[in-house]
Amino acid sequence: MPHPDRDVIVIGAGIGGLHAALTLEAAGVDTLVLEAQRRVGGRIHSMRQLGHTAEAGGTYIGAGYARVIGAAERYGVELMDVTPILEFFREQDLVYRGEIIRQADWPTHSVNAFPTADKEHMPWNYHRVLTMRNNPLESPGDWLEPRHAALDISAHEWLRGLGLSEQAIALAYGLNVSFGRDARDVSALLLLFRGAFSISQRAVAPKDRLGYTARHGVQRLPERMAEALQGGFELGCAVTGIALERDGATVSCADGRRFTARHVIAAVPTGVLRHIDISPALPEAQALAIAELPSQPLTQVYLAPKSRFWEEDGYAASLFTDTHAGMLAAARNRDRPTEVTSLTAWVTGDLAADLDRLPPADAGRTVVAAIEQVRPAARGQLELLGLHSWGSDPCAAGAWAYFRPGQVTRFAASLGNAHGRLHFCGEHLATESRGMEGAMESAEEAVAAVLASA
Repeated sequence: MPHPDRDVIVIGAGIGGLHAALTLEAAGVDTLVLEAQRRVGGRIHSMRQLGHTAEAGGTYIGAGYARVIGAAERYGVELMDVTPILEFFREQDLVYRGEIIRQADWPTHSVNAFPTADKEHMPWNYHRVLTMRNNPLESPGDWLEPRHAALDISAHEWLRGLGLSEQAIALAYGLNVSFGRDARDVSALLLLFRGAFSISQRAVAPKDRLGYTARHGVQRLPERMAEALQGGFELGCAVTGIALERDGATVSCADGRRFTARHVIAAVPTGVLRHIDISPALPEAQALAIAELPSQPLTQVYLAPKSRFWEEDGYAASLFTDTHAGMLAAARNRDRPTEVTSLTAWVTGDLAADLDRLPPADAGRTVVAAIEQVRPAARGQLELLGLHSWGSDPCAAGAWAYFRPGQVTRFAASLGNAHGRLHFCGEHLATESRGMEGAMESAEEAVAAVLASA
């Protein structure tokens, strides 16, 4: 091909793509970033609400996230300790079958089906407790070793193997689920990987710190990273095709623009990647993995309280529910943590998919009605500020990828393989880390592969 425009084109200006581009530039590689949206950050998205910042994507930076914390330091992003706020996050009550159950009442409540020794655990964290307490992985990266392939079963089967009843499993993993629709729809091996990562984070994080956020929103980090790029970035450039040749690649965008490079890194979710025409076609196993790996529906509804109605009914401001309100989390003032600034309903799985079938205003009203139904003190006290659906966002196609039972052993080995001069990165390809840290880990792997093949 003629002399290419750049050495490397990175598709996607999320934190993984930006980290890949900056790492390449530090190695002297001429790099251009293409982004479909009119903003950078990908699934990190900070929005201003009532003078405060509402996070629609990456919310907190783990205290042990060495890569992310290091990037914040390099690019001049001020991090703020959120430990005082997260302490309040534990103050939430449970809504189950139309009843609000206080945490203090849960251990002796008639619907608590957990084993006697574990009745003090709340439904929203019990499966996490189990995946950390009964975790066979010595380190997070062990989850992909062949000796653990037998754990690539449903979380339901694994929990049954621990002796939990059907009712206990429904409580522990059936309410506003993190991955999949229910415990039958997610691989236990993925949950154990997440548990092992949590254990490793506790070992490296400062004992007095739970995590951080960025002043003015976490999106300040990818914004500052984008500003540091020497080769720049193109916004509003939705990639539709990647044509690979022996000595380079041509990237085509929906607006007719075309860019050439020696290598390409696709830093986009699988739900987006499967709609990009790649020529020559990916190997069958890899194409199948990209086509079938699911992503989690997540819809966030932002609400402003007109009064402190939680003081009237005596329940916590935050609720974890089995309704279309999902997890209703009270956002707090970082300088005055006792002050609730807004409420956000985090709705996942089937409940989020239900909301995504409605016009946004109707979805918001559905969430408000669900809260008012169980909590009369909230009637007329909630103002709908806005809504963000990651499941219906064409540039995300879900909040995060997950593996169904059997998919770790079927897909993990081929999902991120380089295809000629095309490389891949993203949180779903990380083998040691999760979240923003995982996205940056996989970016470093992709960069190493590019540099090795240059």
